[in-house]
Amino acid sequence: MRLAAISDVHVKVPNDEADRLLSNFLVHPEVLSADYVILLGDIYDLMVGPHPQYFHQFRHHFQAIDELLRLGKKVYFFEGNHDVHLERLFRNVWKNSDVIVSQQPMVLELNGKTYYVSHGDEHEVDNLTYHRYINFIRSRPLKFIADYLMPYMVLNYLGRRASKISRKQGRKRFDAEGVRHTFREGVRKTTEGKFDFVLGGHSHVKDLYQIPGTPSMYLNNGYALNSGTFICIDDHVIKFLPLG
Repeated sequence: MRLAAISDVHVKVPNDEADRLLSNFLVHPEVLSADYVILLGDIYDLMVGPHPQYFHQFRHHFQAIDELLRLGKKVYFFEGNHDVHLERLFRNVWKNSDVIVSQQPMVLELNGKTYYVSHGDEHEVDNLTYHRYINFIRSRPLKFIADYLMPYMVLNYLGRRASKISRKQGRKRFDAEGVRHTFREGVRKTTEGKFDFVLGGHSHVKDLYQIPGTPSMYLNNGYALNSGTFICIDDHVIKFLPLG
């Protein structure tokens, strides 16, 4: 059993550095030979709703995913806080729900081991402001607005503005070691060591951590532009591989 996963690429526009890294991931030999390919959210810096402009902008990514499906891979997309309400977009491309899209954590039973998989923002347990925000963003009324009411140009403008403000604030107060500690504690609280592997992103801090007193391993690929790697698990053996 081989699994490949990546998070927090934050592709903004076609042909930027993040786009190149994502493209490299989707055609990497280890990904092409994987059984499960998992996109852990914030793959795109802004992608909300079923707008066809996204497909036209990133046609090369959709085509690469289509090739993975043709090769028989199971593909999962866990929505983040920058790429949400994408189910209709994906269903417009793949009519048979070939790509599994989820806003919620999932537990996968793979070759005798349990994998808890999510974007990872639930592990930031004490950030109540963020949780109020993300619950609002992922709510049914916002999904309806994104799916049916919000024009692409307006959504794009508002999203770019919010993303710019968020990055500016994040740069001011980002403490990698503090964030790493926060997420380790959060993973311990939310999963209680019940799973063999916990895969997530969101923190932008690369990590490999065994929850004390348990066999549970927490993996976070970090911000792809900084880490330059993706997660590969081959028969439950963990590797971080370069994206090239």
